[in-house]
Amino acid sequence: MRKFFRFGFVCAVVVCAGVAGSIDVVEAHAGLKSSEPAASSVLEQSPKEIVLNFGEAVEVSFGSIRLFDSNSQSVALPTPKFVEANGAIDAKTIRVEIPELQSGSYLVVWRVVSADSHPVQGAFAFQIGTRGLDLADLGEEILASSNTPASVRLMMGLSRWLSFLGVMVMVGAMLLATRIVGFSRVNKIIFGSWITAFAGSVLVLLLQAPYALGQAMSIGEVFGAVDDVLQTRLGTWLVVRGSILLAFLILIRQRNLHEKPIYRMTAILLGIGLFATFSISGHPGMREFSVLSIGTDIVHFLSVSAWMGGLVTLVLLGRKWQSESSRVISWFSFTATISMPIMVATGVAQAWRMMEGFQNIFSTTYGIVLSVKVLLVVVAIAAGTRARQLFKSKKVEQQDLKEIKFSKTIVVESMIGIVVLAVTAVLVSVPPLSVSGAAAFETSVVQANVIADIRVTPARVGEVEVHVVLSPPGGALQSIEEATARISLVAEEIPAIPIDVQLVGTNHFQAALLVPRAGDWLLEIFVNSEPGKSLRFSAVVEIND
Repeated sequence: MRKFFRFGFVCAVVVCAGVAGSIDVVEAHAGLKSSEPAASSVLEQSPKEIVLNFGEAVEVSFGSIRLFDSNSQSVALPTPKFVEANGAIDAKTIRVEIPELQSGSYLVVWRVVSADSHPVQGAFAFQIGTRGLDLADLGEEILASSNTPASVRLMMGLSRWLSFLGVMVMVGAMLLATRIVGFSRVNKIIFGSWITAFAGSVLVLLLQAPYALGQAMSIGEVFGAVDDVLQTRLGTWLVVRGSILLAFLILIRQRNLHEKPIYRMTAILLGIGLFATFSISGHPGMREFSVLSIGTDIVHFLSVSAWMGGLVTLVLLGRKWQSESSRVISWFSFTATISMPIMVATGVAQAWRMMEGFQNIFSTTYGIVLSVKVLLVVVAIAAGTRARQLFKSKKVEQQDLKEIKFSKTIVVESMIGIVVLAVTAVLVSVPPLSVSGAAAFETSVVQANVIADIRVTPARVGEVEVHVVLSPPGGALQSIEEATARISLVAEEIPAIPIDVQLVGTNHFQAALLVPRAGDWLLEIFVNSEPGKSLRFSAVVEIND
């Protein structure tokens, strides 16, 4: 039976490695907020540049803006740059100059890296002159061809998981080592976890270039791109992480961790530094009130490390530590009892901050993955509580722990903890506020030989953007300067809400509004195509939670 549990423990590690690396996330981290030219816009003349504004800071090191005409031919463009205003760089806005363009349809395909290290890409079309061809299929084809290869995603996910696991176990094992006297196997576990953390971090550094560019690279190209990676936010903090790990290596060589409190305090401080490198380069560093968010994240990491790192250490030690079982388990039980509520409280706080509430907990990929993590944590807490009840109910001195099934319980608890780490690695790759099924709503409505292309993005509760482009089939349309619009939810007896639309291009109207609830909303647009002739365009827009 003992061999079975050990086998299960190994299997959990292998499975979690696959889970951490196999998740294919297609939703954006730093979503595109606006662009010039605007999506679906019809321009009278060629624009001088393309400007993209994102919701979060982005890295332009591995970014690109590509332009295609209606014949799928690429238009040569220079490397995109950040927009500068008053001598300061706007890290959320990039631009690229473009040559003089002829009348017709054009497709913009962009790809950047969000400041939390994840690639983001998208496409939109605009027209110059009269209505042109629909380039949506071309955009989907180009985006599909530039997706990061599955092998690269798998290796990157595995690398992140290894770095997470190594740091957690190392810090937790070092805390536990302060209670085990003269036991060399603990030092081996600490050193092994250090190697795991260091190797995982190095792999993240090497894989970031092909991951960001969305392409497989030769070994020479990977090493050649390291300098570029080091110029990014992620690269900077990976260097910091490596430096702290080297400092940890010096501390690991000390054999008397249990004798000097200074070593214990140093380990905690270095652990805080390590966890900070994950937080600052990830989601918490991108949110508002980032100092508070990063601090909360670090406390969360520390509590998880004290719990899970200690658990994994006890499992790897096997029965070698039974001579000190009573004292060691008593200390670990106390530590776990303190760590678990802190872990839960900080985790809830971070989730609430990341998702800006819990109203979309089951409608976002992040919320669904988070729900799985919460469920696993509840099961782990239940297993841990059971283990500590078993311990307290018996007087454990030199007694074989097998008699009270304590060892089996902590193996199960540690296996669940490793799964939780794998889910955490997945969460790192998932944008908190990208709503599943909240793609843009698009439709075309024809009235009196006038086509209205309507786009509502995103089609979910909250702030949305409405674009309406008017054009006749195959010909020119007299310029329309004014339009009115309204939206209503008849089924819920919500009266019509007027929409303030603005002219942003030739026959291109845009509006921003707040949709208060989900449902089938009736969108109506009124224009005067000719003197004394009014046209009404309507569409039912499905808004998701």
